[in-house]
Amino acid sequence: MAEHIVHILPEQVASQIAAGEVVERPASAVKELIENSLDAGARSVSVEILGGGSALIAVADDGSGMTRADAILSLRRHATSKIRSAADLSAIRTLGFRGEALASIASVSHLRMQTRRAADEHGVEVAAEAGNIEDTRTCAMAAGTRIEVRQLFFNTPARLKFLKRLATEQGAIADAFQRIALANHHIAFRLAADGRTIFDLPRANSALERFRQVFGPKIASRMLAFDLDRPGIRAQGLAATSQESFATGRMIFTFVNGRSVRDRMLIRAIEQAYQTLIPRGRHPAALLFVEMRHEDVDVNVHPMKTEVRFRNGGAVFEVVYRAIRDRLADQTENLPAATLVDASAAGTDTSASSSDDAAPGPVATASTGEDARAGDSVADRRGDAPLRLVPDALTEKAIQRPLSLAYDRDARGGTTAATAHPPAPIPMYSRLRVIGQIFAGYIALETEEGLLLIDQHAAHERVTFEKLRRELRDGGIRTQAMLAPVSVELSPARASQVHGALSELRAMGFEVEPFGPTTLLLKGAPAVFGPEGGAKLLTDMIESMGDGGFRGGGEAAFENWLKQLACHGSVRVGRVLEMAEIHSLLAELDRTEFKTNCPHGRPVHIQFGRGQIERMFRR
Repeated sequence: MAEHIVHILPEQVASQIAAGEVVERPASAVKELIENSLDAGARSVSVEILGGGSALIAVADDGSGMTRADAILSLRRHATSKIRSAADLSAIRTLGFRGEALASIASVSHLRMQTRRAADEHGVEVAAEAGNIEDTRTCAMAAGTRIEVRQLFFNTPARLKFLKRLATEQGAIADAFQRIALANHHIAFRLAADGRTIFDLPRANSALERFRQVFGPKIASRMLAFDLDRPGIRAQGLAATSQESFATGRMIFTFVNGRSVRDRMLIRAIEQAYQTLIPRGRHPAALLFVEMRHEDVDVNVHPMKTEVRFRNGGAVFEVVYRAIRDRLADQTENLPAATLVDASAAGTDTSASSSDDAAPGPVATASTGEDARAGDSVADRRGDAPLRLVPDALTEKAIQRPLSLAYDRDARGGTTAATAHPPAPIPMYSRLRVIGQIFAGYIALETEEGLLLIDQHAAHERVTFEKLRRELRDGGIRTQAMLAPVSVELSPARASQVHGALSELRAMGFEVEPFGPTTLLLKGAPAVFGPEGGAKLLTDMIESMGDGGFRGGGEAAFENWLKQLACHGSVRVGRVLEMAEIHSLLAELDRTEFKTNCPHGRPVHIQFGRGQIERMFRR
């Protein structure tokens, strides 16, 4: 008789497989444990981590606690107090409900739980290793629960191997922590890492006050409260004024019925509400809370419980979009007059574009203070800082070298495809007649052959990139000292990552030093840009920094960083240029190699032939 090849996995193996779905990294364990505390009615939650969470995660709360029997049972898979039947899945009202998190965490760690109900004389302590209960005893403690998780993934080396650097894992924990804290302003939270306090948030009276606790008063003063209640759906929260924008979407937080979710539709609704109000490639700050009937949203989509499905997604999109869009229609209401004056006078740069939308140039702008807004007469608007032209030490005129393609290797003697149809000559932009600037983003030039349009951002990006790269190869990017040091506040969730990347930031021309756990002191900026907008430029670079910081990789890696730096520091579409600035940009562009494309490969100019124009007029 043939031997059976199908068999039931041991419970311990099945638990470890489930743990890989629920607890993919230390941040996942922290999130699940905090959510259990909130479901238990905690009013105060304290988290302590060591070694990026892999050495220790300790979560303590003042919630309802458990009996000895419930504490032991809670470490078994699918043990939960939150649902009792399949019917309950149609209207989930708690953050947790699957009964997998605690068992999954216990199966891949050394876990110790201490818990006590207020009515009990003593607490109970349960110790488990790899999911197996090793010991239970009574203990003295205040009402609530404390769970210690040590040596996470000690028995799953494959999972342990894929953990990132300690600073990265700590940053992920801080990010998960702050998301939960933002959604629960009435609860006190504390997070400490390796003995250092990252967050210490007392109970707040409002979402705005909690936002201020987390991100500081400067950005909080520029947040607008919105609230739109429609039948079955309510969208409320905070949205930044259109004068504030960011290089990434890290400042967008979305919650559904108090649960932090990652939903593309909600993010798209927020971004679309800012359409034409902030430049393309920039992102707003928003804190969105969607409240709806529990039966109209399915949270049982993924073990991590961060994905949801809506019964009527179109209606949710419309309410979110309309709530924010209508609020942005009147951005002066409830804002202090001083705040409005400061926002307009500070030259806040809200028009920087993403790395896909920017290009280096010979001219450097500190801050433009301009938004490219549809419907505005941008031709009547001036940037609040002129283009800063930095003389180039290279006096000889650089020549665009032709690309070496495989099919023109016989160009010197043969009649190949490349020689039979020689490419059009690369124009000398500065020798052409300047017609003017259109759409506050494109320079129009007249040539003998027709009309030529230059993307001012792409042109500036190419020039700036080549300047930075040349300085780097000559020994280092030149730094220009600030008139006075400027403090740059960091997100507590990413402060450790930024501190770990100080050497790379200094190599890119920023003279920075730590000034407390969440502050940098900026003393100098890349000379090619000038010091005026150094703080904004540094902030943009930090925002575009990946979760792993600025990864190493030699010259190629530095060139990628320089592309980002040149991108964020270049003149944007939406900036009206003086004629002298246009001529200076064209002259610098003519002295730059590879001037026909930005560092990301996009064209610097597009030409419309005279014959093409005449045919459109049927001549």
